[in-house]
Amino acid sequence: MNNKIIIIICVFIALSKFSYSQSNKQIIATYDFINKNENKIEIVKLYIENTKAYSEFLKLKSSKDTLYADEFEDIHFKKEPNDSIGKQYFLTNKNIIFRDHIYTENNFVPVIVNENMPNYNWKLESDTIKIGNYLCNKAELEFRGRNYNFWYTTEITTQFGPWKFFGLPGLIIKIESDDKTIQFQLVKLEYSNKNSISIPYLGKQITFKEYVAFQEKITDDFIDKLKTKLPRGASIKVNKVDPTSIEKNYD
Repeated sequence: MNNKIIIIICVFIALSKFSYSQSNKQIIATYDFINKNENKIEIVKLYIENTKAYSEFLKLKSSKDTLYADEFEDIHFKKEPNDSIGKQYFLTNKNIIFRDHIYTENNFVPVIVNENMPNYNWKLESDTIKIGNYLCNKAELEFRGRNYNFWYTTEITTQFGPWKFFGLPGLIIKIESDDKTIQFQLVKLEYSNKNSISIPYLGKQITFKEYVAFQEKITDDFIDKLKTKLPRGASIKVNKVDPTSIEKNYD
């Protein structure tokens, strides 16, 4: 009888240690990020450690200046930096600290921005689907000017998702905007014993309000130069809101 009790206790301790070690492992989720408007695919690495997470987008390889007109004949202008690091997002349950670029004085400047955690008005649905080996539940969210459909699994418990997404009761497997132009798709899942998450620091620190102001003014220099080349009396309408961007507004 005593031997049985000892065996049960040993098994319980072993299971407890296994459960503890699993919960303290770093989750590494790799996603394909697709922006069909820009005909671009990037890789996003999401690292999760208990109460914090870090997303890293594939490094930008070249600088692009793009001028185009949409179906309403509004002109859009987009510039991208030539950067060796790329975009980084550090999340807790209270805030987001991210690295991006602002365009000022005809130059791109890397910045570190501290943003309060947005309000996520999640709408959890009853729909389920099997994606790979995971049974997934559906959720919907309107965020920064886009409506998204999410598929997440409660088999992997975490509130953190790629980019700025937070608050679902499980790991996000797939994200797709209603217009199907923005997509995240999980392609690889790993676990690590390392604790390597750190806050982005390579850049000038600015407030989120300053960041938004710079983003809204990013085409001003181009507009001024373009106007000087127009015939006298001619006018042009330039749309500063980039419909291809993952963030169409900052509300």
